[in-house]
Amino acid sequence: MTTAIRERPHKLRRATRHHVLVVIDEPCPSQSLCATLRRRAAREPTEVLVIAPGRGSTATQWYVDEDAARADAAKRLRGCISCLAAGGIRVKGRLADPDPVYAIADALHDFPADEILLVTAPQRSSTWLRPNVVDRVRRGFQQPVEHILVSPTPQTERKP
Repeated sequence: MTTAIRERPHKLRRATRHHVLVVIDEPCPSQSLCATLRRRAAREPTEVLVIAPGRGSTATQWYVDEDAARADAAKRLRGCISCLAAGGIRVKGRLADPDPVYAIADALHDFPADEILLVTAPQRSSTWLRPNVVDRVRRGFQQPVEHILVSPTPQTERKP
């Protein structure tokens, strides 16, 4: 007696996820950031990695309190992850290099981002806008880059 073995066809394609790298210079919650990511997640499965670079630079390394910079970055990171997770967004986070460009390059080794979102405060209070970080990121990476400005009061957030 011959037994026929019936094979089930395997799905060759898994549902791919859209990967968004979020780089935060300002504390969340951010209504603009959550709304932007919810729109993306509504269109397709989305996975988010939030990185929080420590504030400081190689130029100021001799007098920046690393513990305070790390604690500030961890606080920003926890707040942003909590806000996004509460909005139903699949999110992970990590602390990152103080230079946002290096932090992004490091993150891209493990997280294949399809796009990069930079979250900063307006010009006068952001530590990234003076050294043209946004322009350096746009020139340095092939992924589309969106810059979201977060005002001190969430009701007045705006996108450039």
